Amino acid sequence: MTGDVRELLPLYALGILEADEIGVVERAIASDASLAAELASFREASDAVRTVIEVAPAPEVMRRLMASVGGGRFDAFADRLARIFDVTVDRAREFLGLIERPASWVPQVVPGIFFVHFEGGPATAAADCGFVRLVPGALFPPHTHLGTEITLILSGKVHDVTNDRVIGPGEEYVRPEGSTHHLVCIGDEDCIYASFANNGISIAGVRVRPTKN
Repeated sequence: MTGDVRELLPLYALGILEADEIGVVERAIASDASLAAELASFREASDAVRTVIEVAPAPEVMRRLMASVGGGRFDAFADRLARIFDVTVDRAREFLGLIERPASWVPQVVPGIFFVHFEGGPATAAADCGFVRLVPGALFPPHTHLGTEITLILSGKVHDVTNDRVIGPGEEYVRPEGSTHHLVCIGDEDCIYASFANNGISIAGVRVRPTKN
C-alpha cells in the first residue's frame, strides 16, 4: 500500500485528489515520517511536473496529472469546458483529469454507458454536469430535455438517430428544452463527451438523474 500512497503524493501536493484518496494519504503520512518528508519535498518543488516525472509514477497517475495541469490529451477543450460549466480554465483541467481515472467512471443502468459527475460554477446550479462515455454500439435511450442541453464531443462519434446526425470530436451540439432524441455510439472507439443538461432529462415521462459515486 505504501507504494500506491507514494504515487499519490504529487497529486496531493497539487490539491487534485479525490476525497477518498485524500483520506488514504493523510492517514499514511500521519503514521510514516518518511512519507511526510517526501510530501514536504513535493510542496517545496518549483517545478511540480518535473518532480513528478522523476519519481516515475504509474501511467494512470501521470495521465491524470498531465490533464489537470494542461498537458493531457483533451487539453485543447479546456477553454470551452470552462465556458460551458462556468468555471476557470484551471478548474476545467481538473475535470479533464477525472477522465483518466478509471474509478471516476460510474456504470449506469443502461449497459455500455458510464458517467463522471462534477459540480460546475454558479450558472450550472440546476444542471446535471459531467462526462459521458458510451462504448461502441451502446444506445443512450430516447429522452426529453427538460432544459437546454450542451454536448461537447471529446473523442469518438455518436449518431443522433432521431435527427439523423453524426457528431464527432470537437463538435458542440445544443438541444433546446423539450427536444427528444436518442444516441448510438458508432465506430470502434468509445465516445466521450462533456454534458451540461439544464434541469436534466426525462425518460418515458420520468425525470432521471445519472448514477454518481
